[in-house]
Amino acid sequence: HKGGRIEELIQKAGCSLLYLPPYSPALNRIEKCWSWLKSRIRKQIQHFDCLRDAMEFV
Repeated sequence: HKGGRIEELIQKAGCSLLYLPPYSPALNRIEKCWSWLKSRIRKQIQHFDCLRDAMEFV
């Protein structure tokens, strides 16, 4: 996702763009969200009769 057009638009807006290292889950916020979500489901899994109930809990 390092398209030249995006970089051009960002520079025109007076901003700078920083890229994350290729594999850096510790720096990626969505990884923390997935970790939290999986942990929450694991703690409650015995209380659900089916997957749909677990999904509605989330």
